[in-house]
Amino acid sequence: MPHTHAFRMHPWLWALGAGGLLAWSAASFAATEATPDTETAPATTPLPSDAPASRWLYTLGVKLQSRDAADASTTVNLRPILGLRYGRWRIGHPTGTEWLSFSGYRKESNLAYQWRDDDRLKVGLSLRVQNLQDNSSFDGFSSGQNTLRGRVSVNYKLDRHWSLGSDLTQDLMDRGDGTTLSVGAAYGLPLSDRSALSLSAGLNWATADHWATQWRKAPTPAEPWHSGLGSLGVGMSYRYALTPQWAWFGTLGSSRPLGQVQTVSPHSLSWQGQLGLLYFSR
Repeated sequence: MPHTHAFRMHPWLWALGAGGLLAWSAASFAATEATPDTETAPATTPLPSDAPASRWLYTLGVKLQSRDAADASTTVNLRPILGLRYGRWRIGHPTGTEWLSFSGYRKESNLAYQWRDDDRLKVGLSLRVQNLQDNSSFDGFSSGQNTLRGRVSVNYKLDRHWSLGSDLTQDLMDRGDGTTLSVGAAYGLPLSDRSALSLSAGLNWATADHWATQWRKAPTPAEPWHSGLGSLGVGMSYRYALTPQWAWFGTLGSSRPLGQVQTVSPHSLSWQGQLGLLYFSR
C-alpha cells in the first residue's frame, strides 16, 4: 500500500510540538526557581527525582489482557511483565517508585528517559517497538512486522488529583504508521496508603497513513484516508499494594471511534481489560 512520509508532510507539527515543549519547560523551570509552590508542598521532604540513580530497580510479574472484553469470542492472553530502571532510564514496565502514576490513554514504552521530573511537570522521551499486525507493544511472543515508534510525552499536574497530558509519536522507521497526537486528562484518587483509583480520558489524532496501516484489514472508506481524529477513550485503573514488594492491578478502558475510523470500525464501542500481579525490588 503506498503511503506518504508523515514527517515530511507535517514539519509544522514537530516544530510546534518541540517549540512548545521547550518554552513550557523553560517557563515552568523559571517559575519554580523563583517562587516555591507552597500550596502543594508535601508534609515531608520528598526524595530527589533521580534518587534511584545509585542502584537498579526492577519489576517482575504476569498479566491477563483482552483486546475487547465485551466480545465473548475474544481471546485472553497471558503475558509476562518485565521492567528495569536506573536513574532516569527505564526499560519496560514502571517500577515500584512510579507504579501508582496513571496515564490510561498512553501505551507503555520499551525504552524511556525522564528528561524532566519535578512535582508538577514531567517530560519524557521514549521508544517503543510496535507490532504492526495487532498494533500492540513488542513482547517477543506475537508474530508480524514491527516498527520503531518515538514519543515525546508531557504531563502537567494541576493539583493533587488532576493532571493533563499530551503525547506526540512518530514511526521512526517509516513503515507506514505515521504520526499520532494524543491529549488527555487524568483524575487520581488515593483510597489509602496502599491503594489508588484512577480515571482518565483522551482524544487521539493521527495522519492518513497511520489510519491506513492501523485499519488495513477493514473495508476501505468511501474517501481516501486523511488526517483527523480517530478515537475518544476513557479508562479506569485500580492498584493495590499487598506488601512493599507485591501488588496487583486491574484496568478497564473503553474507546469510541471518530471520523473516518467510525465508518470502517465494526464496533461503535470497544473495551479492553487487564489484570496483573507484580513484584517490585526495593
